[in-house]
This record gives sequence, structure tokens and C-alpha cells, in this order.
Amino acid sequence: MDTRTVIEDRIREGGILEVADAEIDALSDDDITALRQEYGAHTLMRLPPRERAFFDWLKENDPTVWDDLWKDDEDMLVTLAFLADLRRGGRGFLICELENVPNYFFTPRHVKPDGIEALNEILSKAAAGDELALGEALMFEIVSGPMDIWHFCHKYGADLARAKREIARLVDHDWLVHLPAREDCARYIGDE
Repeated sequence: MDTRTVIEDRIREGGILEVADAEIDALSDDDITALRQEYGAHTLMRLPPRERAFFDWLKENDPTVWDDLWKDDEDMLVTLAFLADLRRGGRGFLICELENVPNYFFTPRHVKPDGIEALNEILSKAAAGDELALGEALMFEIVSGPMDIWHFCHKYGADLARAKREIARLVDHDWLVHLPAREDCARYIGDE
């Protein structure tokens, strides 16, 4: 029995869906598309272990953000619509709609014209395999697709406070737009 069939059987059994990281990684793009179309918006799943480990890190490193997200949901439930983001190498369950603390969510549309000019040098350094400074790495990650500062820091082992200071520096250099309010982030969600 293939992984997609196993997941569909679990969904039909009812309750909260539990899917292991290896099962998500085994799904093809077509499988994920079909599951999202059929069940995505109305099927709840518990975040898989890899993403739960990230949120355990978040709880320790930025507890106010964790509380804003999960204070009333220790089970960390999301819809099946996020399945593709939870695969190995995916962006994870991005943090982008915080109500009580500043958002640090970015998309390529957050990069300003001066930042786009600077990206040529950053992309050349990355292509040559040269080490990027923290601000350069943040810019590189942002232009690669939607991201949040917490997933970035967890993925690369960067210091969270330093990364937040670096975002402020990028804003001061007129390379980046930072929209910390939930309402302002909303127009950037799901358009990439």
C-alpha cells in the first residue's frame, strides 16, 4: 500500500491525523496536490515530529512567540493544506500572523530596489561558494521564497537576537521592508 493510500485511510478513520516525517517525505508532488485538494482545508493534522522539534526550540528561544501561536493549542494542529511545506527541505509551518509580538515574516516582495541591487553581489558570492555574512544570508533566504526569522535561525544555528538586529540593519540600509503588524503581513501570505 502506498503512503498516500495509508494517509487517506487514516483520514477516513476520523480524528486528528498523525503523519510521520518519513511518510510526508515519501509523498510525490502529485500525491500532495491530490491530498490538499481533497482534504486540505477541512482535515486537521498534528505537526509532524521534525516541525514539532522546531517549535520546541522556539518555545525555549522565543517563548512569547510560541505562546502567541500555541498557547491554547498544545497539540499544535494545522490543516492538511500545509503538507507540502512540512516535507524535508520545505519551509515548515511559517510564522506569519502573530497578534501580540512583532512578525518577522518575509517574501521576495519585501526586498526593496536597493536590496535587489545588492543581491547581485550576494548571489555571486553564494554561487562561488563563498561564506555569506548573516545579513547576506538573510537576504539570500528571503529572495528564495517566503521565510520567517525563527525557521531561519533554527535551520542555520544563527543567534535569534543577532538576526533580529540584522533585519533592523537591512531596513536601515533600505534593502528590506519589515512589516511587524499582523494586518500588514496578511497581503504577503500565500502570494509566492
